[in-house]
Amino acid sequence: MKRLTVALVTALCSTTLLAAEKPYIGIDYQMGTYTQNNTDVNPEAFRLRAGTELNSYLAVEAQAGFATASDTYAAKGITFDIQVDSFYSLFLRPQLSINNAVSVYALLGGTYIDVSSTSSNPAASPSDSGFTHTASYGAGIDFNVKNDIRIGADFIQYMDDYNAVSIGVRIPIN
Repeated sequence: MKRLTVALVTALCSTTLLAAEKPYIGIDYQMGTYTQNNTDVNPEAFRLRAGTELNSYLAVEAQAGFATASDTYAAKGITFDIQVDSFYSLFLRPQLSINNAVSVYALLGGTYIDVSSTSSNPAASPSDSGFTHTASYGAGIDFNVKNDIRIGADFIQYMDDYNAVSIGVRIPIN
């Protein structure tokens, strides 16, 4: 997985690649579902993404997300505040354009994610936070609004206990 991460970062940072292909940036709102102790909570995040289409069937994409809202749940008289503090992902993005207006895609890669659980009673149940590295996958669809500016939505399973639905816009750089 480390070799794949290095390869994707190198590909994303290559000025020759960015000059020759179709680079883009995106901004999204994300509603997640995190499962802790068989209870689902719904933290929210703001996601930035950047990538480039290597050809009409394959792109690479990097994502970074930051918490905008947490969610709480109660267990055994203790309230827990759950938040996805941040995440960083690298994906290969196989894609298929149905026509010039619609494309569907898959996302396959890895994520570093920091989920925090803050306890209302740390003596009885301590708070927890820390980065985890996991394989991630997902799928999405986007619509060409005008001049390759795209509106889209995707579903990504970032880790076993966390998945998210994102809605946003993708803007070409060139």
